[in-house]
Amino acid sequence: MRLPLLAAATVLSGALAVPAAVPAFADSAPPAAAATYGAAAHRPGVADHLAWHKALDDVVAAGVPGVIAEVHDVRGIWTGTSGRGNLHHRQLPSVDGRFRAGSNTKTFVATTVLQLVAEKKVRLDAPIERYLPHLVPNGKHITVRQLLSHRSGLFNYTDSLWGGSLEQMYKTRFRNWTPQELLAEAFRHAPYFAPGTAGHYSNTNYIVLGMLIEKVTGKSAEQEITDRILGPLGLRHTSFPDNSVRIPGPHAHGYIRMNGPGSPRIDVTEENMSAASTAGSLISTTHDLNRFFSALIGGKLLPPALLRQMQDVKPLPNQSPYGLGLDRITDPAYGTAYGHTGGTLGYTTYSYTTADHSRQVTISLNTMIDSPQIKTAMDNALTTLLSSPTKTA
Repeated sequence: MRLPLLAAATVLSGALAVPAAVPAFADSAPPAAAATYGAAAHRPGVADHLAWHKALDDVVAAGVPGVIAEVHDVRGIWTGTSGRGNLHHRQLPSVDGRFRAGSNTKTFVATTVLQLVAEKKVRLDAPIERYLPHLVPNGKHITVRQLLSHRSGLFNYTDSLWGGSLEQMYKTRFRNWTPQELLAEAFRHAPYFAPGTAGHYSNTNYIVLGMLIEKVTGKSAEQEITDRILGPLGLRHTSFPDNSVRIPGPHAHGYIRMNGPGSPRIDVTEENMSAASTAGSLISTTHDLNRFFSALIGGKLLPPALLRQMQDVKPLPNQSPYGLGLDRITDPAYGTAYGHTGGTLGYTTYSYTTADHSRQVTISLNTMIDSPQIKTAMDNALTTLLSSPTKTA
């Protein structure tokens, strides 16, 4: 899930108060440990690449507690880690650790919807009213395609659910929300524009799409995604949390800074993710996300015609060009890559694969991006890891 208004508040205003009796951790921690490779068995034929090490160390130097990454290409798998997975200890974050993947969930949801399209159970250009009557205002004029591509005009419920307050989001992080409550919050607000006339990133679209999957299949969206994607691809460390506030298995602790850069960090590892639901509640690992995007862009999950439509991106304000649950980034260093980003309380994840399917990269931080310095370092790290090595050591 992306939380632009809340993130902006922590960066720009610095005015949100830390709630009383919240455990906080100062940023005067010991220097980060250097990035390291994972076990040799996980990286056949991959030589050390100093630029990849440095890119992760630079992310930590910019103010991140810890970072983990995996690069998968024709030479094998490289894993790297830097910083700390728990501010009470000095250990590096585990390269195999799980994390909240945020809006990377949307690509799993979109892939499932498009599989239903391939099976002729859903039509891309049919109105959502056909499948979910009387649920969505103006649903007769909003298509499934427009929901997938953020061109429905529906208001983004996460922009108002907590009143734009990171403190309020923190205080209610254990509350259980229903999809109906999330949609009710969205529908209290006027749409941004008439369907199909513009674009605006909105988590609301993917709450509706989760309900579409349930209506068409008779199973929850989470179970359908598990049956169609997680199981067949062997993504054993990817799951939906249901109502659990914990992350199963090894994981780094997640942190936020309530008052922006320089303020103490607060542990937000435990959280009820129902506020994200099918817009961003997935838990995963760098390895599993790389396997998923490799299978998707490699043509193993969708017919070629539908994959091309998924990759047919259009501009979105303040976002990368967006297709059907997939965005596109470009840079001379690596050409074109497809994937998604995700942000929740305590975690930020970038996961991309090059258009030629030659390299997959996933990077995960155990914090929100809450400063321009962190954003720049994270973007630089992604570019460095997506680029072909020019020198090995």
